[in-house]
Amino acid sequence: MDAFKVGLMAIATLISIGLMSLKITSNQSGFGDYIPYRTIVKDASGIFPKTPIKVAGISAGRIQKIELQGNTALITFEVLDKVKVTVGSKLKVKTVGFLGDKYLEIAINEASDQDIESMGLIESDLGAGFDALAKDASEALREIKAVAEELRNDLAPADGSRPVKQILDDTGAMVANAREISETLRHIFVDNQEKFNQAADDIAFFTEQLRKQVDQTKDDSLMAEARQVMKNLSKLTDDLRVVANNIKNGKGTVGKLLSEDQIADEVRETLSSVKKIVKKADTIRTELSLNTGLNTEYGGETGLGLRIFPAPERFYHLGLLTSEFGQEKEREITTTVNGGVSRTENRKVREKNSYRLNIQLGRKIQNFAFRGGLIDSTGGLGVDYERPEWGTKFLVETFDYGQANNFNLRLGTEIHLWNVFYGKVSGEDLINKQRSYTFSMGIRFLDEDLKGLIGFMF
Repeated sequence: MDAFKVGLMAIATLISIGLMSLKITSNQSGFGDYIPYRTIVKDASGIFPKTPIKVAGISAGRIQKIELQGNTALITFEVLDKVKVTVGSKLKVKTVGFLGDKYLEIAINEASDQDIESMGLIESDLGAGFDALAKDASEALREIKAVAEELRNDLAPADGSRPVKQILDDTGAMVANAREISETLRHIFVDNQEKFNQAADDIAFFTEQLRKQVDQTKDDSLMAEARQVMKNLSKLTDDLRVVANNIKNGKGTVGKLLSEDQIADEVRETLSSVKKIVKKADTIRTELSLNTGLNTEYGGETGLGLRIFPAPERFYHLGLLTSEFGQEKEREITTTVNGGVSRTENRKVREKNSYRLNIQLGRKIQNFAFRGGLIDSTGGLGVDYERPEWGTKFLVETFDYGQANNFNLRLGTEIHLWNVFYGKVSGEDLINKQRSYTFSMGIRFLDEDLKGLIGFMF
């Protein structure tokens, strides 16, 4: 009987050990209740059912199953219910050691108090563990290799040139140039030491002289002279102030001139008269003309004329005309022959280098101008007719009424050519047999032209 009890106890012990082994091997996280969760990963390589789930590095559950869902892997796992998996927690895939097995680590979101429900979905993060580190290391090695290749090409390019050596050679040349420049500067300072010393002495002398000139205690200094000039200016200002006060108070000639009403009225009347005279002088217009040409009877001929217009309708004409020969005039010439016999005869003579004067008074009526006075040093009358739009003037003159045959009739025309230049054609003695013709050119200046000419010359 005792042996039977011992056998039953042994069998019960074995069964208990077996159940405990099954429990432990089926779930290595320990005893307790579990809550299932799910997650989705893009790469489930190295992850198998029963892969442990860890929290803070301690096993807290395991993977139940892995199934394909589209192009991703759906993992169902369970965690001890005492582990509070809150909303916002993340699941990371990690490895044990550099070449060890993978496991899942849950990073609990401590900021949330809300638990994820059973079979809830937890976000996964595959960017952890030695695989990612190895991947990053591989990319880093590739970048290092590329940098090393660039450095190799820069330091030892395929064409055989060596930039580093060139840089060192250039640096050596720069150092040699700097040494040469330093040597040259040293020679300059050494060879011109005396000149530098002289320049320093000159600067010291100039500084001393400047100090003396600005010394106000010395009478012969520039500052003392400037002070004396300022005193004189101050005295002059005081004198001017006194003079201004005297003038203001009516003292002296200038003061009386400015203060007494009678003198002021006389000054104003005088200024008004001067202003009227100046204004009247401004209304006077002048016209200056000069012409030269050739007469078929008298030879070369030159004339100068000045017309003064004190008013638009009145004018005075002054002129001087000279020619190589004058008009033929009949004179009585008495000659004495041998024996004392006198004989008188009439001869026609012609003066050489003849001068004739023109002094006339005229009046303008629209396009006509009537004038009278001396014409070629004899009394006469003249009429001018102007057509400004044509630039043409026609003239008729009758003079020299003392001729034996008849008076002189002159017809002519003046044509404006360009700017101040004009041409003139006239006929002389047209009703007599001694008629002649004159062809000449000239220049005519108005007030505006004369002002511009005088301004150009002076």
